[in-house]
Amino acid sequence: MRNSIGEREMLTANEVRELTGVPVSTLHDWAAKRERGVEAPGPHHLRLSDRHRRWTRSDVVEWLDSTRV
Repeated sequence: MRNSIGEREMLTANEVRELTGVPVSTLHDWAAKRERGVEAPGPHHLRLSDRHRRWTRSDVVEWLDSTRV
C-alpha cells in the first residue's frame, strides 16, 4: 500500500525491503534504536503510531546513495 503526503511517497517496511534487500526485522530494529536515541544505520523513518512506521522513498534512495563506495 502506498500513500502520498504531498510529494512524499510513503513506503512500508516490506516495500523498503524490496528496494534495499534489508530484512524487515532489521529495518524495525534500526528504527527502534533510533527512537530510543541510539545511533543506528538505515534510512530515517516516520512513526505514525505505536504499531506503524513508514519510510519516504526519498529517504530510502538518499540512504542507498550514501552507502555507495
